[in-house]
Amino acid sequence: MTDPAALLLTVTTAEPRPGRLRVTVTGDLDMTTRPRLDAELDRVVASAPRRLDLDLFGVGFCGVTGVAALGRLRNRCAEAGIELVVKPSPVVRRALDLAAVGPLFRLEGRETAALAAR
Repeated sequence: MTDPAALLLTVTTAEPRPGRLRVTVTGDLDMTTRPRLDAELDRVVASAPRRLDLDLFGVGFCGVTGVAALGRLRNRCAEAGIELVVKPSPVVRRALDLAAVGPLFRLEGRETAALAAR
């Protein structure tokens, strides 16, 4: 039987420079995919990079469960001394703003630039 989360979410990790990891997430951030996302992000945090760039440009849906997963990641990174930079898609940016937690994150990328240009 195929894991539904595998069909709805992909997570890839790259190390563009020593001490810096880039995690690219595509798909949906919801209650179906959260366990898989949490497992992947826990593995990344355990590797203790100095900086984690979380690329969410390919996320097409972000529910409350997805926002909670990002909040958990933010807390884990803060505890571990990892600099977290989130690059949100418009959908993720909207979900963070609706939950009134956007200002808690360091947001960068296309959506942030588009908002600043308005």
